Amino acid sequence: MPKIDTSATASRIAIAQAMCKYLKMNEYLILGSRVWESENDSLAPLSSPVRVRDGRIVAIGEVALSGPESTRRIDLPGRVLVPGLIDAHVHLELDPDLKTPAEQLAVPEETLLFAMQRRARDMLFAGITTARDCGGGRHREHRLRARIDAGELPGPRMLCCGQPITTPGGHCDFWGGAVATRLERDRMIDLQIEAGSDWIKVMATGGVFTPKSRARDSQFDLAQLRGVVDTAARRDRSVAAHCHGTQGIADALRAGVRTIEHASFAGKDGFGTLVDESLMQEMGRSEVWVSATVNAGWGRRVLDDKGEPSAFFERMSGCLRLQRDHGVRFIASTDAGIPGVRHRDLVDGLLAFERYAGIRPVDVLRAATCESAKALGIEGSTGRIAPGLSADLLVLEADPLEDLAALRDPEVVVFRGEWLDREQRRT
Repeated sequence: MPKIDTSATASRIAIAQAMCKYLKMNEYLILGSRVWESENDSLAPLSSPVRVRDGRIVAIGEVALSGPESTRRIDLPGRVLVPGLIDAHVHLELDPDLKTPAEQLAVPEETLLFAMQRRARDMLFAGITTARDCGGGRHREHRLRARIDAGELPGPRMLCCGQPITTPGGHCDFWGGAVATRLERDRMIDLQIEAGSDWIKVMATGGVFTPKSRARDSQFDLAQLRGVVDTAARRDRSVAAHCHGTQGIADALRAGVRTIEHASFAGKDGFGTLVDESLMQEMGRSEVWVSATVNAGWGRRVLDDKGEPSAFFERMSGCLRLQRDHGVRFIASTDAGIPGVRHRDLVDGLLAFERYAGIRPVDVLRAATCESAKALGIEGSTGRIAPGLSADLLVLEADPLEDLAALRDPEVVVFRGEWLDREQRRT
């Protein structure tokens, strides 16, 4: 039977040629790798065979060895298999090198569409096999999703929110989702669903990116947020709520949103300055997930100019650790696209999240795989290495449960059963 030998002595060119040759194979058997199963805190000591057919995992363990004699065998001794990563909050439309909405809106359409394709490709090549796009202006991300799903362009599985529901002059109103009345709100939600949005996004508070918007201020009250959640639920959609201010977090939680984005507990003195521990306890008892959008930028803010823990680190670390202690469920996210936050840099965000929240690498990895899949409602498709799920896998050379940095530059990214090794990703 043909084999792909990826031992340390095999030449990189031979590996690339073999991977390319078998890129479109319909069925194959992976041998020699240890598989991380999300319910376990560590890797099994022995390898487990994994059989993939037509882009899906069909068997793991000894049963995977039963199959046609002609099955391609891929030997990956000493490697580790983990699920593909999920970034639960990105903005493919935004260029992280541009600092204002005016600059973003001035990008020519053709340039913007090409840049979105490049960002999607970069995400997939970095091991991000699923992403939720949390807002754009003209549903360009929906059209990009269709091309990815059709196999025309490389990119991750995408869930889309469409135009965020906001107030006139409110945060991200430049994307066209501002509403002033209940009828306008319901019509805007219907427009997102008509465009093919999987989620509804609401701006419960102001934000940093929009001029004259303040992150701590609420934009909708509890009754209005309940109206958004109820209208979305009647259309079989869940709601993601942008929340920085503490009152906005409380109202979004009690309105029944599924994910709270940011949860910054912002007060008049900045993020993490109006902490409400009783609210955190309520969050921990609820079914909500917190998408904390900890990104690579946070990693650069751990220390101040004197090499001491920065005020930002002290505030936000305390905020996240309190939520952790009260049982709040986290999912991994970066807010990629905002100034300085690149779409491919999820792993840097995971390393920062580990440090700020003080949680184990295995729990960070869960937040970026199985927990995100549950929160996003796609646990029946991805997020774990299990029979029946999409073959979204990373082939790693070290154990990420010991050091999350092992997630950087996977040896192979497998998405829907198709292989992308390093050489292919660098061309």
